[in-house]
Amino acid sequence: MKLKVDNINFSYNSHPVLSDTTFSLEQGQIMCVLGVNGAGKSTLLKCLNRILKPATGSVMVDQKNLFLMDQNGVARCVGYVPQRHPETRMTVFEAVLMGRRPHIRWSLSKNDYVLAEEIMEQIGISHLAMRPVSGLSGGEIQKVIIARALAQSPSILLLDEPTSNLDLKNQLDVMGLIQTLVRSRGLSAIIAIHDLNTAVRFADRFLFLKHHKVRAVSTRDGLTADMIKQVYGVDVVLETVMGHTLVVPI
Repeated sequence: MKLKVDNINFSYNSHPVLSDTTFSLEQGQIMCVLGVNGAGKSTLLKCLNRILKPATGSVMVDQKNLFLMDQNGVARCVGYVPQRHPETRMTVFEAVLMGRRPHIRWSLSKNDYVLAEEIMEQIGISHLAMRPVSGLSGGEIQKVIIARALAQSPSILLLDEPTSNLDLKNQLDVMGLIQTLVRSRGLSAIIAIHDLNTAVRFADRFLFLKHHKVRAVSTRDGLTADMIKQVYGVDVVLETVMGHTLVVPI
């Protein structure tokens, strides 16, 4: 078992946002978190990453409880790709190196530089190394942020709307990259996302949130039109086109 989340409860100013949230995820799998606006998708990721502190619950990664670690310990286990990124004049190479901070005691080592270079090569952004992040396109920035998260050498990737504001090609490129990294590096990834068809195309498992609770957890084969209707209130059919399942509202 790679990740086990048990009984997460979280409230904003006494208003419940997550209640009794429990699920698990295996190594090499992608889980998409789905639900209407305000269902708690982003909040869940922030709770898993200890950005927010749940009232109850535990998050176990490789049998280690994240809630008993300091922030550096959490960062060595979990790489987080937020929905919004602050603008910076930092170069791409410097931004990726920032991911090594949880592992640094005194100063960057030769291995830190080599690891950053290897990650940029795998992701296909080596040619951008000396460019300022602020001058990149949306798709390029997203790849840089993913590279920075990978530089933490995490077991788990948490990604909050990684395809928002990207065109169709960049959406497919970024999600395909995440899928490749998860498989090749033996990671697990949890992605908060709105687009059902993108989720169905790339995810292995689906977690549906509604009214602050987990309404359903499904594998790709177990996904049904009724499950989607219960969460979104929309009638849909699931159709297969050229080997890909599509969610079609009716």
